[in-house]
Amino acid sequence: MKELYLIAVIAGEKVVIPAEQVDSVVNVRESVPVPSAAPFIAGLFALRSRVLTLIDCQFFVSGEPVDLVPGQPAIVVNIGGCHYGLLVDAVIDVVQSNIAPVPLPSQLPAGWCDIGRALLDIDAATYLLIDPDYMVNPALRRAA
Repeated sequence: MKELYLIAVIAGEKVVIPAEQVDSVVNVRESVPVPSAAPFIAGLFALRSRVLTLIDCQFFVSGEPVDLVPGQPAIVVNIGGCHYGLLVDAVIDVVQSNIAPVPLPSQLPAGWCDIGRALLDIDAATYLLIDPDYMVNPALRRAA
């Protein structure tokens, strides 16, 4: 059976997220900082009369926070009944694949292996299949 994946760009690299985990894609105009928040929290933003936490995906890879550019895309995901915005560089496309993901190689750089679950080949290109659950609550993976 073919699965759908959203192709996005994080820290200049193309990644995929299972479409079943994506609620929507929005453009974030502005966010409000959260004092004393974890460094991967880019702030809060309003979406259709709701306040969502904005997660800085680049922080997990580079260790450096990204400066929000007005209109920058965020992928809205529902994790544990709460919605979060995953701040990305760009959203490219939605694609189909019926090829099973393969395990991550051991030589993958630390930040990428933290957010990745597997590698996925789609149309002669290999993408990192990322884990939105980890980016919302990285302490869960460390505790496991």
